[in-house]
Amino acid sequence: MMDLEAYTAGAEFIDSGDAEVQEFAQEATAGADDDVARAVKLYYAVRDEILYDPYYAGDARRYFRASDCLRAKRGFCIPKAALLAAAARSVGIPARVAYADVRNHLST
Repeated sequence: MMDLEAYTAGAEFIDSGDAEVQEFAQEATAGADDDVARAVKLYYAVRDEILYDPYYAGDARRYFRASDCLRAKRGFCIPKAALLAAAARSVGIPARVAYADVRNHLST
């Protein structure tokens, strides 16, 4: 059996222990009966409530942190992924992020 501890614990950027991340996740998953339903609700909450903004970025580490993305209500793909993973972890769903190179963030 796979050890999921690495996918359930908080981390610097996937800060699932943050009170606001936990509140966001609890509100988003209200009424969901199982992990799949909770995960779907979290996906839509991050997609619809957090503006995708490829210009909201910088060298500071805060631009990549889930809780900072939530507080700013905007972020590019990396912090939005961190927020989704942090929210999932905060409601007990093991989650991780994966990355790929994107050549043009502004294409349709």
